Amino acid sequence: MKRKLLLGVFTAGAIAGGLLSTKAFAQVEGELSPEEETRLVQEFNKMLAEGVNPGEIWYEVGKEAIKKYHLDKCDLGLGPGVFKGAAAQLPRYFADAGKVMDLETRVGWCLQKYAGMTQDQVLKFVRQCWGKSGNCMSEYDGIIMYLTMESNGHKINVNLKDPHVKKMFEIGKQAYYTRLGPWDFNCATCHAGKKEVRIRATRLWSADRPGEVGQAVSIFPKYLVRWGMPMSMHYRYAECIRQMRWPEFIPHSDLGVALSTYLYGLANGTEIKAPGIGR
Repeated sequence: MKRKLLLGVFTAGAIAGGLLSTKAFAQVEGELSPEEETRLVQEFNKMLAEGVNPGEIWYEVGKEAIKKYHLDKCDLGLGPGVFKGAAAQLPRYFADAGKVMDLETRVGWCLQKYAGMTQDQVLKFVRQCWGKSGNCMSEYDGIIMYLTMESNGHKINVNLKDPHVKKMFEIGKQAYYTRLGPWDFNCATCHAGKKEVRIRATRLWSADRPGEVGQAVSIFPKYLVRWGMPMSMHYRYAECIRQMRWPEFIPHSDLGVALSTYLYGLANGTEIKAPGIGR
């Protein structure tokens, strides 16, 4: 009941303020100054402090989508349909799939198994709102939001003692520091080193500054005020890789799982607090 009430309050308030209108986002996209972006983030953080979380909208969407696509049969590692705290112990090795999976990859696997989707249909489902803003509501984003928020308050606990997981962690570390593309970039170009780096109003986190990886990944899916919708971790990977001019990122790929295993492994012990807020 509380979530439904918050959903109504947030939607009404945001529409009244022009925050959710298509027109507003058409004006916002690419035109905000760093100061304006910072102000918007501060406004949304104030809403969070007052108990109004924009992620609640996608939580409710995801809750219904779980039933619609029979994902209540999905086992995230704690048993079929047991979602409280499940996302916190991912990525992990799944014997039924014979591989390490993160949350998004496991959801894709379950969509094929229980909803009867093909791999291509899953990828289309995942990318439904990619490149859009303001007026796009994705059931996939809702599913990921719901499952992640069910682990809010739980600490990330990736089992790096499992040899399968440890191997994927090392692959992810190698991928993180591998330079590719015409600009010879890697993930560490923006997210490593002791020195602070900023892009416009955004301070970039670093794998070399204690606690910052955990602070970064524990708040995904992350609600972006300039888009008016959340960004999942695999969408974040896709955008980073596009900006680095690497070959196109495919969601639920081994690369995505490897990066998740490395980053969430580094974030062990950090409490999940989804969704975060960003510009």
